[in-house]
Amino acid sequence: MKVDIPPDQISPSNLACLNRILDEAKYFAQGYGYVQRVPLMRLTIFTFAVLVATIPALAHSWYPLVCCGNMDCFPVACDQLVETVSGWLYVPTGNHFKREQVQPSQDLHCHVCLGHGGDHRSICAFIVPNV
Repeated sequence: MKVDIPPDQISPSNLACLNRILDEAKYFAQGYGYVQRVPLMRLTIFTFAVLVATIPALAHSWYPLVCCGNMDCFPVACDQLVETVSGWLYVPTGNHFKREQVQPSQDLHCHVCLGHGGDHRSICAFIVPNV
């Protein structure tokens, strides 16, 4: 499709933009752009992967290191934690948390921290006060 627009009807900024686009199109048509685009694409993918990996850690950076170390904790539905006489029971796994292991949550969600070993030991739990 070819459109002839008189030059006096194109603003100088639009004309400069069109010239840059044409220059880049010529550059890529010669094959130079592909070589430089590949590292840029890899950098973009790497940056995206790093952001995706760090966002969950930043979201729960308030976990105390002595309790969980940001590795063993995860959010749970508060109704899955049931108060007992001696502490709290995490119903899905049957883990029991003594009162000393339970702390107030710093967000509006409950969290449990379970060990990665075969026994999935109870490390700590965070509850929303007055749940």
